[in-house]
Amino acid sequence: MALAVPVTLKTTEVGENERLDYAMSAMQGHRENMEDAHAIVLDLDAATGTSFFGVYDGHGGPAVSKYCARHLHIELRRHERFHDNLRIAIERTFLRMDEMTKDRSAGRELSGYGGNDNWKAYRKAMRRSLFLPFCQSAYPGPENDGCTACVVLIRGNQIIVGNAGDSRCVLSRNNLAIDLSNNFKPSLPAERQRIEAAGHLVTFSERGNVRRIDDGIAILRSLGDLLYKDNNNLGPQEQAITAFLEVRTEEINQDDQFLIIACDGIW
Repeated sequence: MALAVPVTLKTTEVGENERLDYAMSAMQGHRENMEDAHAIVLDLDAATGTSFFGVYDGHGGPAVSKYCARHLHIELRRHERFHDNLRIAIERTFLRMDEMTKDRSAGRELSGYGGNDNWKAYRKAMRRSLFLPFCQSAYPGPENDGCTACVVLIRGNQIIVGNAGDSRCVLSRNNLAIDLSNNFKPSLPAERQRIEAAGHLVTFSERGNVRRIDDGIAILRSLGDLLYKDNNNLGPQEQAITAFLEVRTEEINQDDQFLIIACDGIW
């Protein structure tokens, strides 16, 4: 459901360290809830001088985007390959986030963010189990909600971009826009092949004039959305929707001016 009158109040923050300046702004718009989230950690790791920036574009509610904004960079920092192979560390951390949301221990936090009927029902069931301990409710996980994720790490002379979904990262270099991420859409042949091999269909919907999975979701790489990751015969990279991401690396040079990370609604 969309609000008839958009919420135009903006949340803005700025910050800096010895090397980087940043500014962030977010607006709810026509959504019933603010479904997007972000994380900025200028000094994620002092030993390697690593800075982290992440944009999490939620759908179906804010639960997964807020969960990722709170945990993803922490899990990345903990990964055993964080210091010597960021590509592997980012890839495995994105997949790790899905496993974390499937675990019952994440349920209280995710349901606390709310945003859809599934989480409301789970919170109600948790309250009931306090009085009837033998009636422990099944934990559904984020079945119908999720988020895309576009994260950037600055380390030394490198920009490392990890992207799952349709948020974008663009570098301004000598007044030219340099794409540092791809839009993953169901119309891409490789993506469509994976979706169909997982037992789902790519359909065209007049609702928004876009291609969708099973005439429903228009996202095909995301965190959460567990209903589309239900084929037990396939690995996480082969599911109809996958949290597996694209990683790009770009060397910083003297012509680089600024970097923009934004959700698809901005672009």
